[in-house]
Amino acid sequence: MQRRLLVILLIAVIALPCAAQKISIGQFKRVKFDLATRKFLPVDKKMATLDLKTDEKGFTFKADGKTPIAAQEGDGQITLLAPHKTAYLLVEHPDYGQLMWKVPGKGLRKKKHYRAIMQTDKPGKEYKLSKQWVVFQVIPENAILQVDSTVALVRNGLAQFHLPLGKHGYHVEAPFYEELSDTVEVVDSAKIVVPVVLQSVYSYLTVKLPVLEGHIYVDGQPIGKGEATSGRLQPGDHQVLVTQNETCYVDTVVNLGIGEKRVLTLQSSDMWVRPLMARAVTPGVLKEAADSTVTDSTAMAANVPLDSLKAQVTITAPDEETQIWLNREPLAYGKWEGKLALGFYIVSTLKEGLESKPIFLYVDDTLPKVLDMSLPKASYGVLNIHSNVVGATIILNQVEVGITPCILENLPATVACRIVLKKEGYHDAKLTVMPVPNDMLDVELNMKPDN
Repeated sequence: MQRRLLVILLIAVIALPCAAQKISIGQFKRVKFDLATRKFLPVDKKMATLDLKTDEKGFTFKADGKTPIAAQEGDGQITLLAPHKTAYLLVEHPDYGQLMWKVPGKGLRKKKHYRAIMQTDKPGKEYKLSKQWVVFQVIPENAILQVDSTVALVRNGLAQFHLPLGKHGYHVEAPFYEELSDTVEVVDSAKIVVPVVLQSVYSYLTVKLPVLEGHIYVDGQPIGKGEATSGRLQPGDHQVLVTQNETCYVDTVVNLGIGEKRVLTLQSSDMWVRPLMARAVTPGVLKEAADSTVTDSTAMAANVPLDSLKAQVTITAPDEETQIWLNREPLAYGKWEGKLALGFYIVSTLKEGLESKPIFLYVDDTLPKVLDMSLPKASYGVLNIHSNVVGATIILNQVEVGITPCILENLPATVACRIVLKKEGYHDAKLTVMPVPNDMLDVELNMKPDN
């Protein structure tokens, strides 16, 4: 009874300053397994573990409004060890005020790990991405991938990492394949897909003939006479030809395994005059050649290179203090006039730390273009959508917008977002969220297999 009275008193004392607080906590749930590291999350035998997802620093915490809790600030989250059966959490910050948050359900329990998202809102605050998703597409499947100090098994050839902006080193290895080390630079503009194809360990083919005058060819390349060994070969089928005096005596296909050193010993009975086997034509070669040249009727008619065609463009901001940005680079204040080559452009304005919703400008001909920009307003949010399944289709308010993982920017903060994930072999995952003005909301959806 005394404890209930204490809680009521605390709520009453804090109610007034909380009216202006800019802190909120949502998407609270108990978690056992971390999708990014593919490891089980640690638990404490006497305390409850709570991860609060946020990029902000400087918070203080009290269990049930009275017991201070030590906060361990990590990369993009704060981890708390709270007393068993904590029912309320008092959160304080010098810039965002304070929040008395009631823990959903029966409170925080020992030997359990919880996760929630802590959002902050401050007038004039400009949100900037500090991380971006990187998806590795690895051949062969089930390779070992290390990014910085994190090691993961690449299942089904796909692995996802939410990495800070900047350069990161990665290393990929698999049995019977050559190891590969490289770097990837993460930027805030879009999700990065890194294709990685490991070269298999090379194979070798030795051909022995009963006659020393026979010329040996492997895949059309001469390797010697009488007895010879090929250079490094990839596993798979290889064509072997033996000719003498412009006559073909052997035309066969040999299949080599990974790292195999095959010796093909031919007898006199194997050598007899025969016609050459028909060579297969690689599918898609003609199509690739046709697709490699992109033409424009206007440029061809005038015999002018496509990239030299430009249009006169005028971009006007609401006032002289508003900055105009083109392709996320500062261009001018107030007004800009100039010529742009044919193509797509992203135009936005920036003022007092606020960025307007971007406008996509398509310059498809040389006619003049006039663009009047709006005043920047703090009314757009960002959704960071990810799942335990890579490559699931993301449907936002009945419109297909990308595949997991994906960061969706410039979403109206006053419009609810109905998110549906779809992928063959899995049940649909659904969630409705409301974007936070000038902030990123982390949305994690788990998909369950059909079977």
